[in-house]
Amino acid sequence: MNINNVNEVKQYYETFQQLFDAGKKEEARQMMQELLEQLETQNVVRKAGSVDKHDVIAIGAEIEAQSLRETDDEKDSAPIYISLNHVMEYYIYAYYFKPDTEVLCTDLPFGEYYRTYGALCMELGKYHAAREAYIHAIEWNPVDLDSILGLAECYKYLEKLERYIAVTAQAYRYCCTRATMARYYRNVGYYHLSKYKTDLARACYIYSNIYYKTDNAEGELKYLEQAIGDKTPEMTIQQMQKMFDENGIEPGPESDTIGVVYRVGQLMMQDGDTKLAKDCFSIVYDITQEEALAKLLDELDERTD
Repeated sequence: MNINNVNEVKQYYETFQQLFDAGKKEEARQMMQELLEQLETQNVVRKAGSVDKHDVIAIGAEIEAQSLRETDDEKDSAPIYISLNHVMEYYIYAYYFKPDTEVLCTDLPFGEYYRTYGALCMELGKYHAAREAYIHAIEWNPVDLDSILGLAECYKYLEKLERYIAVTAQAYRYCCTRATMARYYRNVGYYHLSKYKTDLARACYIYSNIYYKTDNAEGELKYLEQAIGDKTPEMTIQQMQKMFDENGIEPGPESDTIGVVYRVGQLMMQDGDTKLAKDCFSIVYDITQEEALAKLLDELDERTD
């Protein structure tokens, strides 16, 4: 396989997926590992993100490869490369990380490849390998929520719960749908349950279900009923939010992120890209339920009929 040929790499990835779908997961894992090792050695560029030894996510560092940068001036102007899942991530990245140079999109979905490999390693119980994969995915896209939450999940299975909650906290600001907000509160609930703060854990699971009801949250609430010996209490939104405020838990989505996604929708409309505009406005509507957005989405549906 020619690692510099995008089509050949994509065909190789399709073969990997066929192995995975056939249940040959260990073979698929080895195949994907080989691909990623080759891609990594051939792509010495400044990646969009970095993850330090404490799992703090930051902008990607300048590269040291002298073969790519002949002068200091050229090195300083070297572009940043990001592997996107959706166009809105480009703007979210720019808003939060404020890159100091041009940001270019990769031809290959490096982030997706690493994220997929990480998820496969998790299935196979290879949690350390999964951790490394998710870190690489974050380096290619530090606003990829699935990769960040995947890294948090690794720490859950590795029983490093302080790391688990620290990574979850970093994921929070990119949660912009009801389902992702629900996952955030489930993670926070699990952490506080491990600290035997049962009332707070219950509030988190109840709040999670308000955003998006899941069997996971329901199961944890039933477990608590059996463990404690009493029924899940009735709590108002105000009571739960007061508990969150007292314990440093966010009571809702990050408004700046919602604003960025809305703005991207406007930009896509200006460019005439109705599909991407609908994607963005649907995300904002999902979390805000604003009537004006519902009307706008109906109008966009009419345009595409």
